[in-house]
Amino acid sequence: MKKIIAAALILCTLCSMAVPAFAAADEKTTEEATQMNLYRYGLHVEEDGTITLEGKPFYAFGLNYFGAFTHYVDGTTPDPQTFIDGLAGVAEHNIPFVRFPLCGYYPNYYDMFDEDPEAVLNMMQEVLDEAQKNKIGVIVSLLWWDAALPEHVGEKRSDMGRADSKTLEYAKNYVSTIVKRFADHPAVWGWEIGNEYNLTADLCDKNFKDYLWADGLPGFSDTEKNGFDYFTSEEMVFYFTELANVIRQYDKYRMITTGNSEMRASAWSMHQATRRINTKDHTWNIDWSADSYNQFIKAVTYYTPDPIDTISFHLQFGTAGSSEPSYLFTVDRFGNSELSCLDYFKAYVDAAKQSGKALYFGEFGDFLDMESAEDCPEKFRQVAEWVHEAGIQIASLWQFQDYTDSGTAAKKLDVLSELNLELVADGSQDVSAAWEPHEKKEPITDAGEETSAGEESVNTESGSSNQEESSDNGADTKGCKSSVGISATAGVSSAVLGGAIAVKRKKRKNQ
Repeated sequence: MKKIIAAALILCTLCSMAVPAFAAADEKTTEEATQMNLYRYGLHVEEDGTITLEGKPFYAFGLNYFGAFTHYVDGTTPDPQTFIDGLAGVAEHNIPFVRFPLCGYYPNYYDMFDEDPEAVLNMMQEVLDEAQKNKIGVIVSLLWWDAALPEHVGEKRSDMGRADSKTLEYAKNYVSTIVKRFADHPAVWGWEIGNEYNLTADLCDKNFKDYLWADGLPGFSDTEKNGFDYFTSEEMVFYFTELANVIRQYDKYRMITTGNSEMRASAWSMHQATRRINTKDHTWNIDWSADSYNQFIKAVTYYTPDPIDTISFHLQFGTAGSSEPSYLFTVDRFGNSELSCLDYFKAYVDAAKQSGKALYFGEFGDFLDMESAEDCPEKFRQVAEWVHEAGIQIASLWQFQDYTDSGTAAKKLDVLSELNLELVADGSQDVSAAWEPHEKKEPITDAGEETSAGEESVNTESGSSNQEESSDNGADTKGCKSSVGISATAGVSSAVLGGAIAVKRKKRKNQ
């Protein structure tokens, strides 16, 4: 009998050691134990991909306000009056939500966070509280620039795709900290992983000269570059999935999006090319072959893995640094060199419908070279009307860095104000219940299951694919349900266009 009792005690001890650190042995270990946001604050994605607010379909034009928190914490605008006035201005223009990061841009932000996390979290609280005061929802971007975090922990960008990396460990801990702290904040309307990671994915230069955006920027060490400084879309999708699962552990209600920009013209071809990666030095040859419509749908879907429920894309509408500045209202996609922006928007709506997900136009309305043109506000209104005509529910005007209400920026805000008031009038934008007291509801138990990283799994030792390469010559159109009347066959190679998108955007964002 004594032996039986002793064995039982040993077994109990071993079982208690297996309980996760955050839960005591006698506490719940199910998903209900850590679930927050039982008040159901924020934007929610229904099973059919409809975005709702307080149970009603929601349509709105929002605003990017990059510096609201970031410039407050990094000392660019240390006076809180800056974001106080900025958010008040947003409210005055009838803009119901903004998008901004709750992190910094450069690696030194994470040094600051590690040194005094509570002080940084309190600064976040200040900004979110001010947003709530002005009845403005926030789509929170959690890890803005993909290069900053690996540098902070002394790793390479591709380490985001390793399950045992310091990069992923830190990212999961950071995301967990932010989400746990603010999951019950009424001003948080949605979560976003980062900003435009997809524009850096699947790029590789075997001479280690091109596509290394961090060179010469503050906080980056001058270390020897190698193939592991590049990352594949497979590694990125793994990272997205892991972080989204962390979010879903605490918040099973709010929308989650990637923060991706538009798909490159050759996104799927580039993704397929990384399956021939040299796993020893982590290099590959880029395939710039233009994607068919069917491949575009595949890429958009693959880049938005479960449990992420909202597809993201960004687009600009003017030349950048051109000697002949002009508006750009067509794109070269799917074998059509003059595809209208309206039809391009509809292609993203189609991709969202086919994948059963929502769609967020995270950055629009930036005309670059044409910002100072007299007719820019008029052109902006036209683009905004195309957004609504295409069926996109939420879209955010890009304002570089901080809130600005002068010149062309002010005229754009006036346009957003008018359009949002029209949506309020026709019942498409009802925010009243979002700011009323909420009662707690029962935990959500029928969603948010742990998911795998998209269609392929990642070898956590090397980051390489363990799935055999599929046959995809770009001509397969089976299952492609285009609703925009465009060709579903492969177009002409577009290396110049595909590469230029990232160069243009990185120059703009690295300031």
